[in-house]
Amino acid sequence: MVHLMATTNPPGLAFEDDLQELIRRVNDHPEVRLRLLGEVSSALDVASPASEERRRSLAEKVERWRYQVINHRGGRLSEDQSELTRRLDLLELELDGSRPRPPRSLQAQLATIRERKIEDAALEACLDPRRRIEDVEREAAGLTDATFGERGSTAGRRILLYAPLYLSNHCINHCLYCGFRYSNPMARDQLDLPRVLDELEILGRRDFRHILLVAGEHPAMVSGEYLAGMVRAVSGRHYHVGVEIAPQSTAGYRKLAEAGATSVTLYQETYDPERYAAYHPRGTKAWYDWRVEGPERAADAGIRRLGLGILLGLGDHVEELRALVAHGRYLLDRYPGLKLSLSLPRIHEAPQGFQPPFLIDDDTLVRSYCALRKAFPTANLVLSTRESASLRDRLARVCITQMSAGSSTSPGGYQEAECDVESRQQFPVHDQRTVEEVHARLISDGFRPLWEPEGL
Repeated sequence: MVHLMATTNPPGLAFEDDLQELIRRVNDHPEVRLRLLGEVSSALDVASPASEERRRSLAEKVERWRYQVINHRGGRLSEDQSELTRRLDLLELELDGSRPRPPRSLQAQLATIRERKIEDAALEACLDPRRRIEDVEREAAGLTDATFGERGSTAGRRILLYAPLYLSNHCINHCLYCGFRYSNPMARDQLDLPRVLDELEILGRRDFRHILLVAGEHPAMVSGEYLAGMVRAVSGRHYHVGVEIAPQSTAGYRKLAEAGATSVTLYQETYDPERYAAYHPRGTKAWYDWRVEGPERAADAGIRRLGLGILLGLGDHVEELRALVAHGRYLLDRYPGLKLSLSLPRIHEAPQGFQPPFLIDDDTLVRSYCALRKAFPTANLVLSTRESASLRDRLARVCITQMSAGSSTSPGGYQEAECDVESRQQFPVHDQRTVEEVHARLISDGFRPLWEPEGL
């Protein structure tokens, strides 16, 4: 806990002398920051504590301040700046009333792995092309059966089926690999509530109960209020709702949780800061630090199901998997009781002018999923319709426990009357089977498909 002590400053500006001096060294015009710290000091006064609403409002301001320091310096912080962000992190946690935790350290851990090229023996063994892939798959299947199968066997193994529901393809980002990127000429669309309910009715008729709401990043159009309203509408009709959207503040994630969201999916795409900067030249997604710490903010807001992933093709898959595994372990250690999901989407097609520098073949994708199963025996491993039907069937037999079916990656794409959805989609769907066909195949292969996420 950070203790703020009275000094010779005017009333309302009581805090530790060293923190005061630190702020003066870091900020050219520290007056506004010192005033905010005075408000924080008053709010944390045990003799007359502020209301929960007031404390959380201040926590949001402190969080914003911390990220302003980080983003302004592009993550390259001086010793003083690093210390200030650490102190602000602790202040935010104290204001928010969160369970006491050490300052965030994910970035330092990732940097250590990256710079020292620290290997993970179990992960490397799965990825080693000299090892027979049949042996790798068999080991991963055994680990999956032990947690998700009936009496430790493949027979009756649970697989959750879900559907993505795209709300909007408006986006202000310039991600080189994404069909939604701002500069890509495409038909833009955003669903209002009646159209969302039309989509939901179709998905309900197909038996889906777990819906993943997806949207491009456009703060003005896809606002926090808009997203909370859609979550509330869908959850209010007794669906389980996850979100795959732009990173939110802790307060923003809390509003989504209060509206009924039970999971947050946020893929880092690549954990290499230099590659990340090259692939995300403009837009809010260019803020690496804001994105990589997004899952922590979601967990701080009370979300206990988090989805992580990398976009295979952007970086060296071995390096990226090491970082993904480190991120997952960090979160599980920091948030007891957290349920983790991991996914490895792969680039097949990209907007004109972009070619992924790393080509990932089917066997490498399978080995990568097996490596994740080895690292996280009880985590959900997720597979979308980006991949072909045959490869999805193969991976289901090995280690997948959650998959989409009959998906559309366009806003409004499920409505039978809609046409020309390809001009509005984020990426092409490769598994063109209907939901009924996917469900029937899982049954015939001995799995137990689930429509509700309980128990997974």
